[in-house]
Amino acid sequence: MPKGRILTPSERLVIVRKAANGVGKQQLAQHFGVTRRTIDYTIKREKDRRRDTGIRTAAASVTVTPDEMNAFDAVLTKHGFDSRADGLRALMQGSSGIFVPDEVLSSDLSSFRAALNRVGNNITQIARRMNEAKKRGMPAPWSDQQYEEIRSLAGMILEMGDQIDLLVRRRSAAMAVTVDDVLREFALGTK
Repeated sequence: MPKGRILTPSERLVIVRKAANGVGKQQLAQHFGVTRRTIDYTIKREKDRRRDTGIRTAAASVTVTPDEMNAFDAVLTKHGFDSRADGLRALMQGSSGIFVPDEVLSSDLSSFRAALNRVGNNITQIARRMNEAKKRGMPAPWSDQQYEEIRSLAGMILEMGDQIDLLVRRRSAAMAVTVDDVLREFALGTK
């Protein structure tokens, strides 16, 4: 196989077209008398060129309710977008900074899940003891102080639920602000 062979522009286009149609890279390398690395580079170079020159080759489609569409149109109008396509494109281009895993939220929810599992185990034990006492015709096997602790436990569960709800609402609000910021930046032409 010749080393250092330079492909012509038309050969590069043929390689990209054939690769897109499923022809293997090794087969292309043999056919054009170049290394597989040259084929990889040629395909990558074309992908980069298409991205950089803004040639749009993929389409996105989504079905929404009329209310969702009206809300989206209102946001686009607010930011001066002429079309839905421009708004969606701006969101897609800015998505690398929006749709990222939230490590803090994930960690907090894991902590809440572990705490709720412990509480659930305690409640199961309490229910078991109540059922055993009921079957034997006996009063509940705990003191007034223990009964108050059970009530506190139930209150803690409700409070944890409220904290999780608040956490999710705060994250949703932050996401809305971030999406709003992306649309504003693209509408102003800063990206």
